Amino acid sequence: MLYVNYTNLYENCNVGIKKKILAQCSTFMKKFGTVYYTMFAGQTMYLFYEDKILEKEFALTRKMCNEAIAKWIVKYHIKRLYIRYALSDMFFLDFLEELKKMSIKSVLEFPTIPYDGEGGIIRPIEDKYYREQLHKYINCCTTYANFETVFGIPCITLVNGVDIEEQKKKEYRKKDGTVVLLAVASLAKWHGYERVIQGMKNYISEGGERNIIFNIAGFGGQLNYYKSIVDEYKLSEHVIFHGQLSGAELDAVYDDSDIAVGSLGFYKINLRSGSPIKLGEYCARGIPFVYGYDDISFREPPYFSYQVSNDATPLDMEKVLDFYDMMYDGKNFIKDMRQYALSNLTWDAILQPVIDYLS
Repeated sequence: MLYVNYTNLYENCNVGIKKKILAQCSTFMKKFGTVYYTMFAGQTMYLFYEDKILEKEFALTRKMCNEAIAKWIVKYHIKRLYIRYALSDMFFLDFLEELKKMSIKSVLEFPTIPYDGEGGIIRPIEDKYYREQLHKYINCCTTYANFETVFGIPCITLVNGVDIEEQKKKEYRKKDGTVVLLAVASLAKWHGYERVIQGMKNYISEGGERNIIFNIAGFGGQLNYYKSIVDEYKLSEHVIFHGQLSGAELDAVYDDSDIAVGSLGFYKINLRSGSPIKLGEYCARGIPFVYGYDDISFREPPYFSYQVSNDATPLDMEKVLDFYDMMYDGKNFIKDMRQYALSNLTWDAILQPVIDYLS
C-alpha cells in the first residue's frame, strides 16, 4: 500500500501532519503489511518506508511528482492508495485517471472541507474547475466533518486519532475554592479564547465571587491580541500565559487545571463541525472540556463535555461553574474519559471503515 502525501514533512510547522501520517500508516500496516509514503521537498519527490528514504526523484512540477509516484506504484507492486489531498489541477486528474486504468483502489482524504479561504489563501481558479471532476476517478473519500459526499464523491467521516500512550493521565486537582481553566493550542483565530476572557470580565464585573484562573499554553498569531484584552480588562491575575510547554511542564499544567477549553471560534472560518485533535487529547488526559462547535468525535456530547454556541457570545461563566460543580461531585470521570478515547479515538478504530473499503 502507498500513502500519497505532497506536504514537506521536514518543516517544523508540519510536525503534526507527519505524526498523523505515520500513525495512519502504522494502522494500515496491521492489515495490509508494508505501507510506503511519499513527501515533496526541495524540488524532490521522496518515497519512504517508515522513516527511511527508499527512492527520490527530481520533480519541478506537480506532473513530475505524479510521474514519480506512478513509477513507484509499478516498481513496488502497489495495489492500494490513500491520498492526502493537495488541490486539483489537470495533472492530478491525469494521475487519478491512470490509477483507475491500473485498477488501483484509492481513497482521497480531504484534511479540511470546506477549504476555500483557509488560512486567508485564495484558491486557484483551476482547483475550483478540476475538483468538480474528481468523482469520475475516485469512488471514496474521507473528511473530518459531516459530509455524505464531497464534490460528488461518497464520503467516510473520520475523526482525528489520539495516541493514548502519549497522553499522560491527569491527576485530580485538590479543591481549594478556585476553578482553573486550561487551553493548550497554537492560538489561531478559530480558537476564539477571547470569549473566555470576556466571560471572565463579565462575571467579575457582575459581582461573581468565585476565583477563576485561565491557563493558556501555546504561541500563535492571536497571542498579542489575547494579552491586549487581558490588560484592557485588568485580568492579569486571572489569565496566565505559559508559552509553549511540553513534557513534564505540560503535564504539570494539566494536573493544576480543572476544565479544558477547546475551539470557540469556528464561526470565524465558516465551520459548524469538525474534529480538531485537541478535544481527543483532552479526553485521553481525562480533563472535562468546553467547546463551541459540533465535534464529530463526540456525536452525542458525553457528560464530561459542555458545548456552547458557535458565535462571538462571551462564555457564561456561571454555566461553566455549574459544569465544574457537576463534574467534581465525586464522579470517576478520568477513567470514563480514558476508556472513551481508547474505544473511539485511536486510529485503529477510526480507520476501520477505510480498511474495509480497501480490503
